[in-house]
Amino acid sequence: MTRQPHLLSKPIQTVYDAILTFTAGALHVQSTEKAIIGIDFLDPDFPGASRPGRQMVVDDAPPLLVDACRQLKAYFSGQLQEFTVPIDIQTGTIFQRQVWDQLRQIPYGATWSYEDLAYRIAKPGQIPHQLARAVGAACAANPIPVMIPCHRVIGKNGRLVGFAGGINLKAYLLNHEMLGV
Repeated sequence: MTRQPHLLSKPIQTVYDAILTFTAGALHVQSTEKAIIGIDFLDPDFPGASRPGRQMVVDDAPPLLVDACRQLKAYFSGQLQEFTVPIDIQTGTIFQRQVWDQLRQIPYGATWSYEDLAYRIAKPGQIPHQLARAVGAACAANPIPVMIPCHRVIGKNGRLVGFAGGINLKAYLLNHEMLGV
């Protein structure tokens, strides 16, 4: 299935879709011919979500989308720690993009607090702990979770807080990385 998104400032481009299931749920992966542009968590009740390892990729999908699904499957099976497919962030403010760039610096199996992340992007005169909420909002707006690992960001006291896929999925992803599956 292909669709034409409405983009005001860019030429219309074809977006390709794939569904990938894993032990704790399912992902909707979107790409253009050149890059991954989105990943969404699907409802755990999504048909097929209970059968890990299944995937549905459109027949005319570009090799990049097929490779992204292969890399995601390898990640979820503990065989991949770093994604190499290109991503294209087509949304977001300058601040959000700075946060998303920093998220990609968090090593596999490690965690940073929202405040740690704020310290890394604070400009002179800004008070990092006051930026922590804005960092959290940017993490919540992350268009490509897992590949941009917002699940690696935790509360200052080590608590698991905020995640688009839910706290249980965040815990699953962190445990998966820390235990190497």
